[in-house]
Formats: sequence, C-alpha cells, structure tokens
Amino acid sequence: MSESPADVLVSVTIMRPEERLLLTALRAVGVTARSVTPRHTASFLNDASLAPRLVLLRNVSHRELAAMSDRFEQAGVPTLNNPHAVRLCLSKDLQALRFARHGITHPETLIAFSADQVREHIDTLGGDAVIKPVSGSWGRGIVHIRDEAEFAAWVGGRESLDPAERNYPVIVQQYLPKPGYNLRVVVVGDRPLVSYRQVSEDLRTNTRLGGKVEPTPLEPRSVDLCERVVEAFGPGFYGIDLAEDAGTGEMYVLEVNTNPEFTRSVAVHGVDVPGHLAAYVRSVLDGRGRIRLAPEGRAA
Repeated sequence: MSESPADVLVSVTIMRPEERLLLTALRAVGVTARSVTPRHTASFLNDASLAPRLVLLRNVSHRELAAMSDRFEQAGVPTLNNPHAVRLCLSKDLQALRFARHGITHPETLIAFSADQVREHIDTLGGDAVIKPVSGSWGRGIVHIRDEAEFAAWVGGRESLDPAERNYPVIVQQYLPKPGYNLRVVVVGDRPLVSYRQVSEDLRTNTRLGGKVEPTPLEPRSVDLCERVVEAFGPGFYGIDLAEDAGTGEMYVLEVNTNPEFTRSVAVHGVDVPGHLAAYVRSVLDGRGRIRLAPEGRAA
C-alpha cells in the first residue's frame, strides 16, 4: 500500500469516537489528516519525504504512546503533546517531582520502592494515605489505606502478583477529603478551555468508571494552577485533574493527563473541544502556536 504525505497524523491504538471527531474537526479547518496505528507508521518513519508536519498522539496503550512519542522525536517530527510532556504525564512519580520543583500545589507525595517503604510513608503521612501505581489510567490500582488491616490486605495482594517487588515504584500520597468530586480542566495550547466536575462517592471519580459530569465555571484559582502546569509541561492538550480539600478549601493539582477523553463530557458541557484543538493545531502549522520544549525545559 502506497502512502501519501499528510499535514497531521493521528496516532491511535484503536479508533474511538474522540479520534473520529478530531479528524473531522482537523479537516474542517483545512488540515490534511489521517489516522495511523503503530504498524502503519513505518512508511512515515522510514521515508523522510512522507514525514507529516505534526503527529497528534492519541494511543490508548501507555507503552505504545511512549514508544511512538520517542520514535517521532528521534525522527525530528513534532508531536502533540511534546515528548517532554508525554514522559511526565505517563509517570505519576515524575509528575510529583516536577510539581515540587515548580511549586505547583500538589498533595504531599512520596515515592516507594518496596512494601517497607510504603509502610514508612503511610506512617509519615499520618496513617491515612492513598497508594497509586506510577503508571495507569481510569483509576486502576488506586487504594485508600487507613489502618493496618487495609495495608496488610494491599501487601498480600501485591506480593501474590509481584513476589520479587519488580513492579515498583509506587507513590504514597496524602489523602484529601474531597467534597464528592474532582475537577477536570481541559487545556488546549496554553489556555484552560472548559471545567467540569467528575462527581462520585467513590475515591475514583473518572467518567469511564461512572463519574457524573457537572459543568462548572472556570475559577481564577483553577486557571492559575493550570497555567502553572503549562509553564512546567509546555503548551499542549491536557486533562488536568484538580481536587479541593473539603476541610481547608485549598485546591490541589492531582495529575495531568496527556490523552484526555472528551466525548462523554462534551455531550454535557457543550464546549467544542475537538474544534478548539483543531484550531490550535492549525495555528501551530501556521507558525502562530508553539508545542515543544527544549530538553532543559525552556520554551523552544
């Protein structure tokens, strides 16, 4: 099968409603775009004459996403999000270190490389903490530990699957008593675009797990936190999860997602996320927008 150049490749694991909407929106702003799975990128990586002007990374598999980001980076093809941001977003421990370095308000987070260190960190955090895998999505593997019995149950399950402790590190995080929701802010470029609550009585509020979407206005403190994230990660397309401490009212950044889903939320809040993203991509191709960071973290 012969390939032809395109302005934008949308790199996917599978085609989801999000990617179909993005392709339609890109074509509506005059961008030639096509979707590709990893095996179909061979021609574009092997033949510089076919290289796109930009790759929109939408792979569901984290391993696949990281690999495609690295390949296009080495081929000299710009990606959205940039490789620096992708690496940060795929590792919660790296995010926590970046947040601390840039003074971004974040729940106290400690990195553990063994079960003994997990226990020590839980004690440091007052015996009430959340354990999270450093990589993962949709709330998988997140556990709230409040006492010795819950810790013992977590350790027992962990050791049965990972007796050699190869699947470390994990992060141990300060538990935030939330008011029944997280806040998701979608960022396009360097602009917080829309905000909505992910409402659930469960610790995990993801819409994929049944969290209810409730539109809410963008607050100045949310905008400020998101703009500080963009300064640290670079402009791009993010789903930034924020949480308020129900006791103190302080707002924290929980995590930054590099490949946010949006079809469920768009149906409720009505903001044309794919349209705004397509317009941003058009601005990047026209030289008016920026997406990349130099290795030391300064804007390129």
